[in-house]
Amino acid sequence: MASTQDREIPINDANSSPREAPLTYDNTDHDAAGEVSSTESLMQELAEWKDLAQRRTADVENIRRRSRQREDELVAYSSEHVITKMLPVLDDLHAAVESSKSATDVNAIRTGVEMIYQKALKIFTDAGVVPIETDAGEVFDVDKHEALMHTHSEHPEGAVVQTVQRGYQLHEKVIRHAKVITSAGAKDEQA
Repeated sequence: MASTQDREIPINDANSSPREAPLTYDNTDHDAAGEVSSTESLMQELAEWKDLAQRRTADVENIRRRSRQREDELVAYSSEHVITKMLPVLDDLHAAVESSKSATDVNAIRTGVEMIYQKALKIFTDAGVVPIETDAGEVFDVDKHEALMHTHSEHPEGAVVQTVQRGYQLHEKVIRHAKVITSAGAKDEQA
């Protein structure tokens, strides 16, 4: 077992951590001046440890603050890429509206709008957004559909009768449910 006389106590200097520079002390009897000197050195060491703890706490707080700031920036500018790609579609829609004011050829306007729609659809598809296709007679799926109304029809009960608004998925996640009307089955003739 090690003697208590030769125990190492870590100290801290400006360029090292407290554990890098051990200080040995002798546990023999000291006179009053030695005890004061030892007490002063322990108080100085305590002050150094407190200073180190405060610095480390400040470092952790700075890291947290920078992380929150970076996260806020990512959220604020996360849609910039898709928006930048959608700006030409917005320009095309503006041009279509302006040209429709004086155009007489309805088919040309329709063709232009269809081209703009296809351009927008490609941008969304490239970003991973796809429409949820729902056909009449398809079984209602709570994970993809939102029922707006329940009505009698020739379709079996619980089947989709009509899609009111298309739904969309971002990769595998539904970001908007398809709004549908569901079937209550055939209308009972005896009622």
